[in-house]
Amino acid sequence: MDYRATETNGQATLFFAGELDMAVGDRVGELLQQYGGRNHSVTVDFQGVSFVDSSGIGSLYFTTKELLASGKQVEIVNVREEILDILSVLGFTEALGITVGKVGETGFDAKQRDCI
Repeated sequence: MDYRATETNGQATLFFAGELDMAVGDRVGELLQQYGGRNHSVTVDFQGVSFVDSSGIGSLYFTTKELLASGKQVEIVNVREEILDILSVLGFTEALGITVGKVGETGFDAKQRDCI
């Protein structure tokens, strides 16, 4: 999985691309914790995410839960329809009370990236 991050005025945005699975789930959680820990809010852009499995969602869930408990704001945007369906079936958004939005016009820029 590739990622890119921006930080401006207490707002971090993490752009992910690839598959969020067991191989990278812990690293995604670490990145979310790292950027969320030093910013007031975090937006996670999923436009480039093509696949998720239960371990990847688990890492995302538990890290998001920790950030919310510490008073941070978390939003997940640009989620593909098939991934949004999985998150809905699992009750992800209802359990956390966060906003999850469908794919829009902006997202991952492959020119600037790091690999997990």
